[in-house]
Amino acid sequence: MKKIMAAVLSVSLAGALIFSLAGCTFFAPAPPSDDPSLTPDPDVPSQPDVPEDPVVSDDIGGSAWMDWENVFTGGSTEAYRLYQEAKGEGFEGTFTDFLQEVGYNLSVDSSFAVGTAVQSVVAIESVFEEQTSSLPSGGGTEERTYSGAGVIYSLDKEAGDAYIVTNYHVVYEQDSLGNESIPHISDDIRVYLYGEYYLTQYIEAEYVGGAMDYDIAVIRIEGSERLKNSAARAFEAGDSDQIAAGETVYAIGNPDSQGVSVTRGIVSVPSEYIDISAADDRRTVSLLEIRVDAAVNHGNSGGGLFNIDGSLIGIVNARSEASGVEGFGYAIPVNLAVGVAQNILDNAETNDSKGALRATLGVTARVDARTSIYNEETGSSYIVEKVSVQEVTEGSPAAGKLQEGDLLKHICIEGGLEKTVTHLHTVTTFMFNVRKGDTVVITYERSGAEGEARITYDSDAMFTLFA
Repeated sequence: MKKIMAAVLSVSLAGALIFSLAGCTFFAPAPPSDDPSLTPDPDVPSQPDVPEDPVVSDDIGGSAWMDWENVFTGGSTEAYRLYQEAKGEGFEGTFTDFLQEVGYNLSVDSSFAVGTAVQSVVAIESVFEEQTSSLPSGGGTEERTYSGAGVIYSLDKEAGDAYIVTNYHVVYEQDSLGNESIPHISDDIRVYLYGEYYLTQYIEAEYVGGAMDYDIAVIRIEGSERLKNSAARAFEAGDSDQIAAGETVYAIGNPDSQGVSVTRGIVSVPSEYIDISAADDRRTVSLLEIRVDAAVNHGNSGGGLFNIDGSLIGIVNARSEASGVEGFGYAIPVNLAVGVAQNILDNAETNDSKGALRATLGVTARVDARTSIYNEETGSSYIVEKVSVQEVTEGSPAAGKLQEGDLLKHICIEGGLEKTVTHLHTVTTFMFNVRKGDTVVITYERSGAEGEARITYDSDAMFTLFA
């Protein structure tokens, strides 16, 4: 089967650093870059919930604005759990002391992490009909196949059913004829389980929904005998808010359309924003990313970034392609990716665009201070941000409840998910988890006193569609 790779979508940083969606290679030349610069904007420019130019004070004032105890627990979830058990039995050293004491060996852990994780990763092919001008008539069409990867989000082995999370650009092709059921979304999506890419027996999948602005899509497999009899498993999600620089990670995807394979590296930057062209190559979006030095190649898109426990911490979607720059791979943090994916599953059937509906707050936030926290017990360092309200949109859900200058400390869904506000992106990411009827409680500090803003999302107008 002919393999054709996806077009390079790129942006620049300081005129030198080029990022591209980690799809495949296309026969045509790459489109010209819009050459925007990298910015910390945490959302697409049209969204009022975040500032265009966050203001960061040089006077960070230390880290006393928040009680960080128990917020950050260390890199490896499993290793840290064992450490806590050892402490309960009388061990008095730090987390680092514990790792040294038990001879925790990352090379040994690799087989466990990879062996577990690789069964949750699939290779994906998306087939499109496209116009070709290379024929003598100049008006022919041909079938083109694009390759990427995905991770199994949920699995019903007995029924042979699965939901798979991938990148939007893996199943979308702007240059297709556009006569698909949903224009430019493939009607012919093929899934290959680990170790089976060389076979012609693929599993047919269908598009469930997606959000181009966040480069996340969900596809579905139903009633597959091959899936029933496989070793496939759903991934276990880690916590991308707990990532620290230097953690060992594994990027598992479908590089160069050769089937599922593994590369290893470390976390270079736990979270940052990169400006990149959207899948339609018409707009530039700002995406929250984890930067890693694990090798990320064309075809890794939609695959998983896993930690040493075999837990998913990100969805691989981009890499640097600048001359002289090596080891810049990117993954969408799992907290955001899963939030968007579950939102799609919950809402795709209720909107024609099959997108995600994010709860709208109506607040422009800003970074007042940024510093690092060193957890002496775990030996990990974390960058944290002091986030406050810069502006409240009149008539928005937050109007009359939050005001300029409020320091945002904590957010939760009443009776459900809760998060400490450690970064500018914390609230934006969190709002994908809100559903109609939920009450969101935001704890803030105003003039030295703590208060609560309670917002009940009881109207469709309180949500913004991302498709």
